[in-house]
This record gives sequence, structure tokens and C-alpha cells, in this order.
Amino acid sequence: MARGTTDSGISTLHAAVDAGINFFDTADMYSQGEGEALIGRAFRDRRDKVIIASKGGYLLPARRQLMARVKPLLRPIVRFLGITRENLPSGISGQLAQDFSPGHLTNALDASLRRLSTNYIDVYQLHSPSQSDIASDSFLETLHLLQKLQKAGKIRHYGVAGDWLEDGESASHRGALHSVQGPFGLLDPDPNGLLRAWRDKGIGVIARGCFGGGLLKESLTESELRQRTPKCDWILALRRLAAERQRSMMDLALQYCLRTPGIAVTLLGMRTVEHVRDNIRAYQAKPLTDEEFVACAELQRAFPQPALRS
Repeated sequence: MARGTTDSGISTLHAAVDAGINFFDTADMYSQGEGEALIGRAFRDRRDKVIIASKGGYLLPARRQLMARVKPLLRPIVRFLGITRENLPSGISGQLAQDFSPGHLTNALDASLRRLSTNYIDVYQLHSPSQSDIASDSFLETLHLLQKLQKAGKIRHYGVAGDWLEDGESASHRGALHSVQGPFGLLDPDPNGLLRAWRDKGIGVIARGCFGGGLLKESLTESELRQRTPKCDWILALRRLAAERQRSMMDLALQYCLRTPGIAVTLLGMRTVEHVRDNIRAYQAKPLTDEEFVACAELQRAFPQPALRS
């Protein structure tokens, strides 16, 4: 990671902590480990002030690992040629595989601890296991390993970060979990009441995708929305609701998550200090009234979910 990028990232993380944010979620595969290393450098001297959550289970192909080592040398060339991740040849990009075996996860956790410059991780999560992974006999061995790692003090809590809330539900039936991470927000509701069930079981819910993966940005035109998502009409209805209540979409989206019972943590992306400030402004906005909360829920029911998953 380039020095300027590292300095900017550390400044952003420090600004977040100074603003009162204390939960940081990462994974060993994010930027081939650079995400964990950045957090390690930023919080080496204030480890007791933050809660660090990370994930394991993905395997980076050898090609990707080599690319990670030479990335600083290649970055100027890539920019000059205008190459993006989407148009990388398949032979270069490689396919991501997963391994939730005790052997791999033990090594992956040790590597994460080194990059994070810490001797424990507060919340360690299995990274997007498939339904077949969760249903397999080996999944029970994986859960047993997590229990052993907790007893050894390497992790304090463990859970599953799934692609959908239903993945966390399947995993919670295989064994005790401390946390479940999944998409939740105005555009990703919980029609099956999983949040309440997990709250009753003492499982902490980490919600991600509060801003709909960028779809709730007010800068997007209706034409752009229609090209990007079948949820366009739903988003336009939410925009009308926000305007009627004199709220920004960011404000409405975050306050909806904060108002929802059962959500322990809401993850928000932030790349710059200004992003931190934007998030704090949305957090400090007036909480949703009961009427506003019900209006959001009514819009969710007005737009059938299966047809709108993107």
C-alpha cells in the first residue's frame, strides 16, 4: 500500500475513533490483507479503545498473492493503461475459493493477528459460507475449532458473516453463535423476523449495506437508478418520503437501522475523513418517529422482496 494511501487511511481511522466510533470490521481477503494491516498500524497504541472484527475462510489464488507483492510496482502502469478490476483477464484475476477447515482457519487467524498487531480478535467471523458449507458435517468441526480458539484467548467472540440473513439463520441452527452479519436496511428488510429471534437467543446482529450498496445516493438520477437496479421505484418512493420529512436519504437510512430492535452494530463505509463526518452527521440526526418508522416498513411491504434481490 502506497505511503500516501496508508497515511490517509490511518487519518480516517483516527478521526472515526475521535468521533466516538469504536467498532471496525475487516477481513483477511480485503486488499490481500492490507485492510487488516492498516487497522493494525492505526490502532497499535490504542487497542483497548476499539473492537476489531475480522473474517476468514477465503483462499487467494497464488496469482493474486503474487500480484499483491508487486502491486506497488504495477500500480502506475495499471493507471496509465486504464485497466480496471472488471476488465482484468480471468487468468490474472483468478477465482476465489473457500476453505473453512480447522487447519486453514487456524493458520488464517494467526496471519490476521500478525497483520492486526494484536494477540486477540474481538469478533472472528466465517466469511460467506455457502448453504452447502453450513450443512456439511465438517461445519461442526469448524464451530468446535472456534470454541477452542475462544478458550485459548485468540478470539473473544465468533460468528458468521453471510451473504444473506438466511445464511446466518442456517448457521445458528448448527451450533451456538455469538454474532451474525448480513445485509439489512431500507432496501434489505427482515420479513421473516430473524432479528427478533436472534435477539432472544442473545446473538448480536451486525448489519451491513445500510445505504443499499450506494443505491441510496441522492446524486443518482432516475435514469441511472433504472439502469442499475430493479429497486428503482422503491428508491424513488423512499426519496419522496425523505423529502416530506425534510431528511436526507443518508439520514433516513441510518436512523432506520438505529431504530430497528435487534441490531447491535451498523457498519458504514468510510474512505476519507469527510466520509466520517458525513456518517456522524447522519448518526446525530433526529431519531425516526414511530410514524416515520412505520412508513418505511409499509414501503418495504409494498415492494415484493424476491423480485427485487439484486
